[in-house]
Amino acid sequence: MEEERALAVFERKILRKIYGPVKENGLWRIRRNDELEVIIQRKNIVRFIKCQTVRWLGHTERMQDTTIPKKMLYGKLYATRRRGRPKMRWLDDVSTDLRKMGINEWRDRARD
Repeated sequence: MEEERALAVFERKILRKIYGPVKENGLWRIRRNDELEVIIQRKNIVRFIKCQTVRWLGHTERMQDTTIPKKMLYGKLYATRRRGRPKMRWLDDVSTDLRKMGINEWRDRARD
């Protein structure tokens, strides 16, 4: 969540540089967030990245089990783990995004 917010802030900063200020009543001002959203037609970098990760997940799910990307995605390390909370894996993160989108049984859908 924090990373998504930081990425959105950075994107708006870059868009303000690209599109520049607006002159209103003889005074210059920076563009507001709602003006930037209208310009980019409500498309943002966070949505684009999530879309691409879901796309890649579907692509790897359709691969054969012997391919390296699929082995890396579902592979397990058999070693002692570190103390504390387990690190978030990429697959867990994408599965959470899919649940937020209301997509259940994504493995079956990807294979179709």
